[in-house]
Amino acid sequence: MPSNTRKFITFLACVSFSLLNAGAISTAYSSQMSTEAEPHAALNTISGKVTDVIESAGYTYAEVDTGNMKVWAATTTTSINIGDTISFSTSMPMKNYHSKSLNREFPLVYFANSFDTGITSMKSGATATASPHEMITHHQTTRPIKEFSKAKGGNTIAELYAEKDKFNGKTIHVRGQVTKFTSNVMGRNWLHISDSSTQDDLAITTSNTAAIDDVIVVDGKLSLDKDFNYGYVYPLIVEDATIVKE
Repeated sequence: MPSNTRKFITFLACVSFSLLNAGAISTAYSSQMSTEAEPHAALNTISGKVTDVIESAGYTYAEVDTGNMKVWAATTTTSINIGDTISFSTSMPMKNYHSKSLNREFPLVYFANSFDTGITSMKSGATATASPHEMITHHQTTRPIKEFSKAKGGNTIAELYAEKDKFNGKTIHVRGQVTKFTSNVMGRNWLHISDSSTQDDLAITTSNTAAIDDVIVVDGKLSLDKDFNYGYVYPLIVEDATIVKE
């Protein structure tokens, strides 16, 4: 076989081997990354032994050893002890969570409805208000929506939805009945209002407070499709609003 032909065949073999190795390394790397990223993303629950417990501002924080790593979870005030084995839902993860009451940063906290000991679900006996970004349950009304007229010079919730692009970024004036309320989340209170014009409700963030079933007038800037992560996307939301109870 001529010398040039042998060299060409050798060159092809080397290139083929390199490509095979590159493919294998790429596949292995991708597999490793998909395994290491979000280690609990595919799980519904996490179980483990409690290694630390912190009580603060109506919440119980538990450090849990899963056997592979330690993670933090929280629920409203619950009686658990170091050494207990608990399970909890992973449906509400909060990354880089700052607890004002503890003045502490948590890289990741799973906020859960309850801690399950395997015998009974350990639920809160406290009345701390849950948060859309911290808890699954909400304080909300079960009463029918009251009949009332729209705010003078304002709009109904149905009108806001119908002309949302027109009102996007503008200060709106709307009357509604408080159907959900949660307090002190990310430095603000969260509530939902409804009126009789539509079955859709309207989300509000504010520094003011309100009670379930209050009829209030809201003034604030309307935003569309606001994404606060972890599944909380609001098609319409009024931010930094002022509210007046009627």
